[in-house]
Amino acid sequence: MQKKLRILIVSETFPPDMNGAAIFTQRLAKEMSKRGNEVLMIAPNIRFKDEVEKDPAGFQIFRVKSFSGKPIHPYFRFVDIVGLKKRMKNKIREFKPDIIHIQNHFSLGSTALKIARSLDIPIMGTNHFMPENLLQYIPELIHREAKKMLWRHFKRVYKKLDFITAPSFAAIKMLQEKGVTNKMMVISNGIDLHKFKKNPKDRALMNKYSIADNLPVLLFVGRLEIDKNIDLLLKATKIALKQIKFKVLLVGRGKNDKDLIKLSQKLGLQESVVFTGRIDDDELEKMYSLADIYMATGSAELQGIAVMEAMTAGLPVLAINAIALPELVVDGKNGYLFEKDEYNLAEKIVKILQNKAKWQEMSQKSLDIINEHDINKSMSIFEDTYRKVILDYKSKTLS
Repeated sequence: MQKKLRILIVSETFPPDMNGAAIFTQRLAKEMSKRGNEVLMIAPNIRFKDEVEKDPAGFQIFRVKSFSGKPIHPYFRFVDIVGLKKRMKNKIREFKPDIIHIQNHFSLGSTALKIARSLDIPIMGTNHFMPENLLQYIPELIHREAKKMLWRHFKRVYKKLDFITAPSFAAIKMLQEKGVTNKMMVISNGIDLHKFKKNPKDRALMNKYSIADNLPVLLFVGRLEIDKNIDLLLKATKIALKQIKFKVLLVGRGKNDKDLIKLSQKLGLQESVVFTGRIDDDELEKMYSLADIYMATGSAELQGIAVMEAMTAGLPVLAINAIALPELVVDGKNGYLFEKDEYNLAEKIVKILQNKAKWQEMSQKSLDIINEHDINKSMSIFEDTYRKVILDYKSKTLS
């Protein structure tokens, strides 16, 4: 029987933040803990003080004092860097990790790298980084230089890691094109194949959102922000409604939600588009069963956790033809790809809704594809990768 590991996971974003990297990191910590490993999570606190808490899943979280990024960013928190290295180092010495796994290259990730080198601990990282997710919070005048600076900072940290994982081949290719030459491999974020499976439609939810039995439902789940192209979806909805009737559910909130609600009203979509705001996990699971088609409109996805959740519910997907989404959505098989153009998207909405007979075939294909992303498989690969990186590091230091 293999010795259980002591794993330190470090992330600049973690629940209560709700984004792809935060959700993945929480699931990773939970699953590694469930497997009997000792896990310590280092993440920002929502208060300006250091605190240690115990997650219900059994792992410890060292919450580092931080302050809100508002008005620059609606939910990102900046950690207090005064004495950060000393505070983190003391906690890491106490925990004695076999390996450190960072999720970002900002203050916590870069500090973890310095500590790993000083304490002779192997360190790896997962790439969740897309500058486009941050540029919307920066004045457009400096986007070009800001993007270069963000990549420089990323490479300064990640090029020094012992190993890198990424959730898609597109994410790996992106790093290689930026000159990152570390040992790398694709490991899917993984998804619980049982949690989001299709169930009968919830009548209470149908009443809550005024959904008729005979009306197809298109669903989007995520941040209502520029990179998710919800404005494109609203404009395409206006065009497609001239040919076929349907309902759109937009689940989530974000920096641009008020502007998007105004745009929806301006387009006269009050009866056809529902903004639910943020909902709890139980309602979210039911929402996938309520839907007929999933809308993957985000053009900066390195994999797409919500897309995977939807596919687990057997939903056909309309996905923008960008970055990693074509790795999940095979055009004409489990949905259709569309270009970043409201007329092209409207055409695909009409095409998929007019061929209801093909939904069942596409639904099964979504299930076939997502089976390869079973979270148990992903977590086994991560665990094996931890052991390999530790072994390789020891061999390198002894040679």
